[in-house]
Amino acid sequence: MLTDLYLIRHGEPARKADIPYQTLPGPDLSPRGREEARQAAAFLAKVGLEHLFVSPFARTTQTAEVLVEHLNIPVTFTSLVQEHGPHEPFDQVRERLRELLAAAKDSPYQRIGLVTHGSPIRALLLEMSCEKIDLSKHVYAGGNPAPTCGIWHIHRVDEHTQRFELVFRPS
Repeated sequence: MLTDLYLIRHGEPARKADIPYQTLPGPDLSPRGREEARQAAAFLAKVGLEHLFVSPFARTTQTAEVLVEHLNIPVTFTSLVQEHGPHEPFDQVRERLRELLAAAKDSPYQRIGLVTHGSPIRALLLEMSCEKIDLSKHVYAGGNPAPTCGIWHIHRVDEHTQRFELVFRPS
C-alpha cells in the first residue's frame, strides 16, 4: 500500500528563447540544475524510495538520471506527470494525476517519487488535500509551489489522515 509520495520538481532549466518551455522536449538542465539534482539525490537516499515516475521532458528526464545514478531504483517515464500543456485545462492535469494515483495505490510500492513540474505538483497537492492545503507560503519563481528540485512529501498516516510537507530545498 502506498504510504509515502515524494513530489520532486525538476532542477533549474537552461532557458533559451528558441526552445519552448511547455512543449516536448523543452529545455535541458542548467549546470546549476544538475547540482540541485545531486543535492536532491543525497536527501532522497535516506527515505527508501522504491520507484520513480518521470515526466518525459528533457529537464525532468535529466533530473531523474542524476537521481537514479545515486538511488539505483527503477524508473517509469509517463506523460501522466508531464508539464501542464499550453492549452490544457488545469482540471485535465488533475485528471491525469488521478489516473496515476489510482495505479500507484494498486502497486506493490509503499514509497514512490514523481519527477515532475510545478503545475502537476500543485494539482496533486490540491487533489490529495481535497483543496485544503494552504500554498500561500509556498510561492517560488514562476508561481510554482516548490523551488527547482524542491521536494514535497505526502505521508499517509492512516485511512483518513495525510501530512503534507515541503521537506527539501537545494542550497
